[in-house]
Amino acid sequence: MTASVAIFFVLAADPAAKAPPWEEAAKDNGITIYSRALPGSEVLEMKAIGTIDAKPHEVWKALRDYPNYTKTMPYTVEAKVVGQEDGDKVIYFYSRLDLPLVDNRDYLIKILDESDWKEGAGYLKVSWTKFDAKKGDSRFVEEKDGVVRTPVNDGYWKLEPRDNGNKTWATYYVHSDPGGAVPKWIANKANSTAVPNVFAAIRKVVADDRAKSASAEKK
Repeated sequence: MTASVAIFFVLAADPAAKAPPWEEAAKDNGITIYSRALPGSEVLEMKAIGTIDAKPHEVWKALRDYPNYTKTMPYTVEAKVVGQEDGDKVIYFYSRLDLPLVDNRDYLIKILDESDWKEGAGYLKVSWTKFDAKKGDSRFVEEKDGVVRTPVNDGYWKLEPRDNGNKTWATYYVHSDPGGAVPKWIANKANSTAVPNVFAAIRKVVADDRAKSASAEKK
Protein backbone atom coordinates (compact mmCIF):
# COMPACT_ATOMS: atom_id res chain seq x y z
CA MET A 1 0.00 0.00 0.00
CA THR A 2 1.40 3.39 -0.98
CA ALA A 3 1.67 6.23 1.52
CA SER A 4 -1.01 8.28 -0.29
CA VAL A 5 -3.46 5.35 -0.24
CA ALA A 6 -2.74 4.74 3.44
CA ILE A 7 -3.38 8.39 4.25
CA PHE A 8 -6.67 8.27 2.35
CA PHE A 9 -7.93 5.31 4.38
CA VAL A 10 -6.89 6.94 7.65
CA LEU A 11 -8.79 10.10 6.71
CA ALA A 12 -11.84 8.11 5.64
CA ALA A 13 -11.87 6.07 8.86
CA ASP A 14 -11.24 8.98 11.23
CA PRO A 15 -14.50 10.84 12.06
CA ALA A 16 -12.40 13.82 13.19
CA ALA A 17 -10.98 14.18 9.67
CA LYS A 18 -13.82 16.38 8.52
CA ALA A 19 -13.77 18.72 5.56
CA PRO A 20 -12.72 22.28 6.43
CA PRO A 21 -15.25 25.13 6.40
CA TRP A 22 -16.45 26.56 3.12
CA GLU A 23 -14.50 29.58 1.89
CA GLU A 24 -16.04 32.28 -0.25
CA ALA A 25 -14.40 32.14 -3.67
CA ALA A 26 -16.32 34.77 -5.63
CA LYS A 27 -19.55 36.71 -6.10
CA ASP A 28 -21.15 37.00 -9.51
CA ASN A 29 -24.52 38.54 -10.40
CA GLY A 30 -26.13 37.74 -7.07
CA ILE A 31 -24.54 34.29 -6.87
CA THR A 32 -22.05 33.52 -4.11
CA ILE A 33 -19.55 30.77 -4.90
CA TYR A 34 -17.76 28.78 -2.22
CA SER A 35 -15.01 26.19 -2.33
CA ARG A 36 -13.34 23.83 0.12
CA ALA A 37 -10.86 20.99 0.15
CA LEU A 38 -12.17 17.46 0.45
CA PRO A 39 -9.96 15.05 2.42
CA GLY A 40 -8.53 12.45 0.07
CA SER A 41 -9.17 14.47 -3.08
CA GLU A 42 -7.06 17.00 -4.99
CA VAL A 43 -10.19 18.48 -6.55
CA LEU A 44 -12.11 21.09 -4.58
CA GLU A 45 -15.78 20.87 -3.71
CA MET A 46 -17.73 23.80 -5.15
CA LYS A 47 -21.01 25.32 -4.03
CA ALA A 48 -23.09 28.23 -5.32
CA ILE A 49 -26.06 29.85 -3.61
CA GLY A 50 -28.42 32.54 -4.77
CA THR A 51 -31.99 33.56 -5.53
CA ILE A 52 -33.80 32.63 -8.71
CA ASP A 53 -36.74 34.84 -9.65
CA ALA A 54 -39.21 31.99 -10.13
CA LYS A 55 -41.20 29.50 -8.12
CA PRO A 56 -39.39 26.31 -7.01
CA HIS A 57 -41.43 24.13 -9.35
CA GLU A 58 -40.51 26.35 -12.31
CA VAL A 59 -36.83 25.90 -11.49
CA TRP A 60 -37.38 22.19 -10.89
CA LYS A 61 -38.86 21.82 -14.36
CA ALA A 62 -35.77 23.41 -15.92
CA LEU A 63 -33.39 21.23 -13.91
CA ARG A 64 -35.21 18.03 -14.80
CA ASP A 65 -35.42 18.69 -18.53
CA TYR A 66 -32.37 16.49 -19.14
CA PRO A 67 -32.83 15.73 -22.87
CA ASN A 68 -32.75 19.47 -23.62
CA TYR A 69 -29.44 20.05 -21.83
CA THR A 70 -27.83 20.30 -25.27
CA LYS A 71 -29.80 23.54 -25.68
CA THR A 72 -29.62 24.86 -22.14
CA MET A 73 -26.40 23.74 -20.44
CA PRO A 74 -22.91 25.09 -21.25
CA TYR A 75 -20.73 22.87 -23.51
CA THR A 76 -23.28 20.03 -23.60
CA VAL A 77 -23.37 18.33 -27.02
CA GLU A 78 -25.05 15.05 -26.09
CA ALA A 79 -27.65 14.35 -23.40
CA LYS A 80 -29.96 11.39 -22.96
CA VAL A 81 -31.87 9.56 -20.28
CA VAL A 82 -30.82 5.90 -20.45
CA GLY A 83 -33.01 4.52 -17.67
CA GLN A 84 -35.61 5.26 -15.01
CA GLU A 85 -36.91 3.61 -11.84
CA ASP A 86 -39.85 4.33 -9.55
CA GLY A 87 -41.43 6.64 -12.09
CA ASP A 88 -38.88 9.42 -12.37
CA LYS A 89 -37.58 9.22 -8.79
CA VAL A 90 -34.42 7.54 -10.08
CA ILE A 91 -32.97 8.58 -13.44
CA TYR A 92 -29.87 7.34 -15.24
CA PHE A 93 -28.41 10.05 -17.45
CA TYR A 94 -25.60 10.24 -19.98
CA SER A 95 -23.99 13.45 -21.20
CA ARG A 96 -20.99 14.47 -23.30
CA LEU A 97 -19.28 17.86 -23.02
CA ASP A 98 -17.24 19.64 -25.69
CA LEU A 99 -14.88 21.64 -23.49
CA PRO A 100 -12.35 24.23 -24.63
CA LEU A 101 -8.65 23.28 -24.87
CA VAL A 102 -9.11 19.64 -23.78
CA ASP A 103 -10.62 16.42 -25.11
CA ASN A 104 -14.37 15.91 -24.81
CA ARG A 105 -15.56 14.57 -21.47
CA ASP A 106 -18.56 12.37 -20.81
CA TYR A 107 -20.26 10.89 -17.80
CA LEU A 108 -22.98 8.48 -16.75
CA ILE A 109 -24.73 9.37 -13.49
CA LYS A 110 -27.51 8.13 -11.24
CA ILE A 111 -29.90 10.92 -10.28
CA LEU A 112 -32.11 10.71 -7.18
CA ASP A 113 -35.16 12.81 -6.31
CA GLU A 114 -34.66 13.48 -2.58
CA SER A 115 -37.35 16.15 -2.24
CA ASP A 116 -39.25 16.79 0.97
CA TRP A 117 -42.10 18.92 -0.33
CA LYS A 118 -45.69 19.27 0.78
CA GLU A 119 -48.21 22.00 0.04
CA GLY A 120 -45.59 24.56 -0.96
CA ALA A 121 -43.32 23.96 2.04
CA GLY A 122 -40.05 22.11 2.48
CA TYR A 123 -37.61 21.72 -0.38
CA LEU A 124 -37.06 20.15 -3.77
CA LYS A 125 -33.76 18.34 -4.09
CA VAL A 126 -32.06 16.28 -6.78
CA SER A 127 -28.68 14.63 -6.19
CA TRP A 128 -26.41 12.58 -8.40
CA THR A 129 -23.32 10.42 -8.39
CA LYS A 130 -21.22 8.58 -10.97
CA PHE A 131 -22.77 5.33 -12.17
CA ASP A 132 -21.02 2.38 -13.78
CA ALA A 133 -23.09 0.12 -16.02
CA LYS A 134 -21.66 -3.10 -17.40
CA LYS A 135 -21.88 -4.12 -21.04
CA GLY A 136 -25.24 -5.79 -21.65
CA ASP A 137 -26.99 -3.49 -19.19
CA SER A 138 -29.59 -1.32 -20.96
CA ARG A 139 -28.02 1.71 -19.26
CA PHE A 140 -24.54 0.95 -20.56
CA VAL A 141 -22.93 3.63 -22.74
CA GLU A 142 -19.73 2.56 -24.46
CA GLU A 143 -16.72 4.83 -24.07
CA LYS A 144 -15.81 6.74 -27.22
CA ASP A 145 -12.41 7.33 -28.81
CA GLY A 146 -11.07 10.76 -27.92
CA VAL A 147 -13.56 11.20 -25.07
CA VAL A 148 -12.51 10.91 -21.42
CA ARG A 149 -15.03 9.40 -18.98
CA THR A 150 -14.97 11.55 -15.84
CA PRO A 151 -13.93 9.52 -12.77
CA VAL A 152 -15.80 11.68 -10.22
CA ASN A 153 -19.13 13.45 -10.64
CA ASP A 154 -21.16 14.09 -7.49
CA GLY A 155 -23.55 16.92 -6.82
CA TYR A 156 -26.99 18.21 -5.98
CA TRP A 157 -29.46 21.03 -6.44
CA LYS A 158 -31.64 22.08 -3.51
CA LEU A 159 -34.52 24.50 -4.03
CA GLU A 160 -36.31 26.28 -1.18
CA PRO A 161 -39.23 28.72 -1.42
CA ARG A 162 -38.80 32.40 -0.62
CA ASP A 163 -41.07 35.46 -0.86
CA ASN A 164 -44.26 33.46 -0.25
CA GLY A 165 -43.16 30.82 -2.72
CA ASN A 166 -42.71 33.26 -5.62
CA LYS A 167 -38.91 33.02 -5.58
CA THR A 168 -36.42 30.23 -5.04
CA TRP A 169 -33.35 30.05 -2.85
CA ALA A 170 -31.11 27.65 -4.75
CA THR A 171 -28.03 25.73 -3.65
CA TYR A 172 -25.89 24.05 -6.29
CA TYR A 173 -23.10 21.71 -5.14
CA VAL A 174 -20.62 19.78 -7.26
CA HIS A 175 -17.49 17.70 -6.77
CA SER A 176 -16.22 16.78 -10.21
CA ASP A 177 -12.89 15.53 -11.52
CA PRO A 178 -12.46 15.75 -15.32
CA GLY A 179 -9.86 12.97 -15.29
CA GLY A 180 -7.31 12.47 -18.03
CA ALA A 181 -4.11 14.48 -17.98
CA VAL A 182 -5.69 17.74 -16.83
CA PRO A 183 -3.68 19.13 -13.86
CA LYS A 184 -5.78 19.44 -10.73
CA TRP A 185 -5.20 23.18 -10.40
CA ILE A 186 -6.65 23.63 -13.89
CA ALA A 187 -9.58 21.36 -12.99
CA ASN A 188 -10.28 23.49 -9.92
CA LYS A 189 -10.10 26.68 -11.95
CA ALA A 190 -12.43 25.24 -14.58
CA ASN A 191 -14.94 24.15 -11.92
CA SER A 192 -14.89 27.61 -10.33
CA THR A 193 -15.97 29.01 -13.70
CA ALA A 194 -18.42 26.25 -14.60
CA VAL A 195 -20.44 26.44 -11.37
CA PRO A 196 -21.68 30.04 -11.77
CA ASN A 197 -22.17 29.43 -15.51
CA VAL A 198 -24.49 26.49 -14.82
CA PHE A 199 -26.37 28.50 -12.20
CA ALA A 200 -26.78 31.36 -14.69
CA ALA A 201 -27.93 28.92 -17.37
CA ILE A 202 -30.75 27.65 -15.16
CA ARG A 203 -31.79 31.23 -14.43
CA LYS A 204 -31.94 31.91 -18.16
CA VAL A 205 -34.01 28.81 -18.93
CA VAL A 206 -36.55 29.76 -16.28
CA ALA A 207 -36.68 33.39 -17.46
CA ASP A 208 -37.15 32.29 -21.08
CA ASP A 209 -39.93 29.86 -20.12
CA ARG A 210 -41.69 32.62 -18.17
CA ALA A 211 -41.41 35.01 -21.10
CA LYS A 212 -42.88 32.42 -23.49
CA SER A 213 -45.78 31.73 -21.10
CA ALA A 214 -46.51 35.46 -20.71
CA SER A 215 -46.42 35.93 -24.49
CA ALA A 216 -48.79 33.00 -25.04
CA GLU A 217 -51.27 34.39 -22.48
CA LYS A 218 -51.44 37.70 -24.32
CA LYS A 219 -52.45 36.07 -27.61
